[in-house]
Amino acid sequence: MKAINRLVAALLLALSLCAPVLAQSADAPFTDRELAKLIADWPSVVQWMEAKGRQLDAAESAGPGAFAAMMAGADLEAFLKGKGWTLARFSYVAGTAFMLAAYVTFERQNPDMIKQFDEAIAQIRANPSLSPADKAQAIQGLEEAKKSVLALPEEAKVNEAELKLVRARYDALYKVMDESN
Repeated sequence: MKAINRLVAALLLALSLCAPVLAQSADAPFTDRELAKLIADWPSVVQWMEAKGRQLDAAESAGPGAFAAMMAGADLEAFLKGKGWTLARFSYVAGTAFMLAAYVTFERQNPDMIKQFDEAIAQIRANPSLSPADKAQAIQGLEEAKKSVLALPEEAKVNEAELKLVRARYDALYKVMDESN
């Protein structure tokens, strides 16, 4: 249960980081190199925030608004710039990676449920009697239901390439998320 609480906290942080970014579909998907850099940089970002009095635990209990406030400011932008990030790119990569880590955690804990959604989507794609429009509508409905079950924000777009990268680096990502809580 503690692991789930940590993931919820990380997901709240992710949502506060990427709320404006999720609405921008023009962001390029993150790369393996960026994900590795996030994993390497995350502990120092957390240390920096805590040194500035921005406590993750306190913001977690206060909700998403507190996370958003914690992640604002020119000082944070300057710190991230020193790490080679822009605030927008860091926000996108961190927010998306943490959201997908929560997705992978759910997948690992409920493999049959995710498998059933994926199988239903595959059956719809393979059904020759459905028109392309009907297929698209049915698949969209299943994807929305899947997001709802996974508690993902409605505007979240699960990029398969990013999901694959998070799955490959899940243990390392989970470890830095766990250590920061």
